[in-house]
Amino acid sequence: MNEPLYTAFLRKIINHRDANPDITGPLGKVKTLKKGVSTGVSMIYVVRKTTARVEMWIYRGPKPHHVDEAKEIHDHLRSHREAIESAFGEPLNWDHGRRKTAFSIQHDYDDFRLEDTSSWDQWAEKMVADMNRLHSALQPHYL
Repeated sequence: MNEPLYTAFLRKIINHRDANPDITGPLGKVKTLKKGVSTGVSMIYVVRKTTARVEMWIYRGPKPHHVDEAKEIHDHLRSHREAIESAFGEPLNWDHGRRKTAFSIQHDYDDFRLEDTSSWDQWAEKMVADMNRLHSALQPHYL
């Protein structure tokens, strides 16, 4: 099992000199670092074996009215997509296809490989910088 690799890599992010404590939370249960920034809105570092991402995750709960609330937040942010992506400096992924009750705005790393431990320092550097950029780009548009 690779659990120790996930933990070791995520600790590099937690301990990174530029990790913003306002958006970098504790290790999560599913190979994540998650920090709430407002009710039902979190900034998350997600690490898998062959992919990773930084994202704003919007989840209010499983009931239909919760999903509607989350969608309203996402739609509000999406209405500012051009400004957000301009501030971030590149396009973002606004449509995570498998989610039914949550929404996200994310920057994906499809070339991330957890087992390539020699590249961890570069990945931690990139992910922390990108998370800080994502937060800064989204923050003026928070409800």
